[in-house]
Amino acid sequence: MPDAPDADDTDLVHRIATEPAALEELYRRHVRAVLGYATRRIGDPVEAADVVAGVFLEVVRSAGRYEPGRGSPRAWIFGIAANLVAAHGRRRAIETRALQRVYGRRELLPDDFAELADRIDAQRASPLLRAAVAELAPAERELFLLVSMDGLSPAEAAAVLGIAAPAARMRLARARRRLRGAMPQIGSGR
Repeated sequence: MPDAPDADDTDLVHRIATEPAALEELYRRHVRAVLGYATRRIGDPVEAADVVAGVFLEVVRSAGRYEPGRGSPRAWIFGIAANLVAAHGRRRAIETRALQRVYGRRELLPDDFAELADRIDAQRASPLLRAAVAELAPAERELFLLVSMDGLSPAEAAAVLGIAAPAARMRLARARRRLRGAMPQIGSGR
């Protein structure tokens, strides 16, 4: 049964250029997961929604270049999302530096205080896990987040990261081992 959605998705990708309903169905199947992925990495739901729109625009543009042998359509879509999220981060950093040079530090607005309060609450909710995840090597952390938070299989996450599936499984096992070691009370409760 797990192979059927990938096969269906592959068919949808191939039909995007000729059938608008194919894009609509592919979008419906994956938009929530991609939005969650983008929102967790960008932090701002509005900006994440813009990135997701860009993801599906790129899906339309590059559907003819999709190669099923390189990974599932879901992994391909997440790969596009990863590239656009990274580009968004680079663009955002450049804009921030430019604004700081031009305007210096700005005053906090009421919305900034609400966002800061939300971030503080989120930090308090799981400080041990956040600290342990932050201590992971960047490659292990991204793989762990793709699998645990974004719901990708290790093979799909491997395709997103451009690594071999066995390497992804080993990296994921190593990340999980390190997290269990950093959080012994959780590891002993299972």
